[in-house]
Amino acid sequence: MNTKQAFLIALAVSVLGIVSACAPLQPASAVLFGSAAPVDTATRTISLTPGMKYLRVDSGETIAFRAGSRTVGWTFTEAIGGRSSVELSVIFPDLPEAKGIRVIIAPSPLYRGS
Repeated sequence: MNTKQAFLIALAVSVLGIVSACAPLQPASAVLFGSAAPVDTATRTISLTPGMKYLRVDSGETIAFRAGSRTVGWTFTEAIGGRSSVELSVIFPDLPEAKGIRVIIAPSPLYRGS
C-alpha cells in the first residue's frame, strides 16, 4: 500500500467517525415536533395504555410519558399556523407502547394574533 492509499483510507475512516458521532439521537422527523426533555421538567405525566388512540398537548408543553416501567420526557414545539399532529411512535420509535397513538398539538397562543 502506498502513501496515497493509506492517506485516503485514513481520511475515509475519519469522515465516517465524524458522521457517526454527529448522528441525531431521535429520527430527523421527530425534531420537527420538539425535543427530548428531562422527566422532572414535565408539567404532567401521561400513562400510555393499551387501546389509547390519541392525546392532546399544548404547544410548548413538556410531558412525561410513562410506558410500563419506563418514563421519557418530551417538549413539544410551538405549533405555528394551526393545529399539528404526529404519531407518538415517530417521536419514540423504541417505545412499543407509543405505536398507534396520535398526538394532537394545540396551536400556540403566541401565534394566534388578536
